Amino acid sequence: LSAYILVILLFLTGWALPAAAQQNTGDSKPDRALGGPEGVTQRLERAEERTSTFPTPGWAQPYFNWKKRLEDDYGLSMGLSAFWLYQKASETLSSEDDALGGIYRFQGSWAAFGRGTGHPGRLEWRIENRSEVGSNLSPSQLGGEIGAAALNTGFGYSDNFKTDLSVLNWTQLFADQRAGVVGGRLDFVVYLDAFMFQTFSRGFMNRAFLVNPTMGTTGVGALGAVAKGFVIDQLWLGGQIHDGNAVSGDFDFDTIKEHEWLKAVEIGWTPSISRYKTDRVQFTYWAKDARQTGVVPKGSGWVVSASWQVTDRFIPFARFGHSDGGAGVAAESAASIGFEFSPRKDQAWSLGAGWAKPSEKTFGPGLKDEYVFETSYKFQL
Repeated sequence: LSAYILVILLFLTGWALPAAAQQNTGDSKPDRALGGPEGVTQRLERAEERTSTFPTPGWAQPYFNWKKRLEDDYGLSMGLSAFWLYQKASETLSSEDDALGGIYRFQGSWAAFGRGTGHPGRLEWRIENRSEVGSNLSPSQLGGEIGAAALNTGFGYSDNFKTDLSVLNWTQLFADQRAGVVGGRLDFVVYLDAFMFQTFSRGFMNRAFLVNPTMGTTGVGALGAVAKGFVIDQLWLGGQIHDGNAVSGDFDFDTIKEHEWLKAVEIGWTPSISRYKTDRVQFTYWAKDARQTGVVPKGSGWVVSASWQVTDRFIPFARFGHSDGGAGVAAESAASIGFEFSPRKDQAWSLGAGWAKPSEKTFGPGLKDEYVFETSYKFQL
């Protein structure tokens, strides 16, 4: 499969360059991060949009002015973010029935090459910590306490993600930003089945909506490489490979010596490059090698994700996935649907439903199918 990824990269390089020369409109740029909304560049851009849309307190204005000067003069963007989640369960398998956890990040992006051109190169980094707060369980642990296997209710809010340089990579775009490559320490969630709701900053928390439970995963901060690009304005191809033994919150390069990989290829369709962040259908096939040290069998599967911005306020989505149950995946099969409705620019209502069949290879036989219904209302203070 890694050979296929190399072929895709060579194909994109040979196709996209002449295509860009013929079709360069100057106003249809794909996502400069080549991935989903949890990417460093994507998060910083959305934060900048938010501060320009909503009033900034007077005491904070000098800070934002300083950040703006850094970006204008040197191409350097950076920011701090924090998320906290409290959950309480009505019934658990033990006496533990509530959880409180946090996610803390300092991240930045430096456009060090080709700024303002169709072939920019940038260095991205993220220092990150995820942990429980005080003596509480973390939200990811509470999912196990209520008996959830595949559809964890606090997915991402870990108790053992120590402070780590979880992202350090170089992103190089070319062909008028129609294609690019990324290499280094990667957050695999940003690139694997990249999806607009695959982020903590929208309305969903359950794994059914954040990361497809049938998909193979690895640790955040895995060494890897990604290549993606448009072959025509409506169609893109991609390939990627990640260290299959990486551990989140652990800055360790030795695991790559095991030569056990998580690999994937994808194909996606959108009506136009300018709309591909929201209006898209994509198919991803993944395969992960057996992990000899952890005695985890190899596995493979496929996932499909689709979303469409029907109006400025309404975006429905659907996701499907199937696997052979190997590679430590949470589910053999899964499906979810939902939508986000924004009555105002500073508010959003999310509603979703999901189903999953837990993997027998991961959890053992006898587990029942799992269902989730999740709704939330988000507003800007």
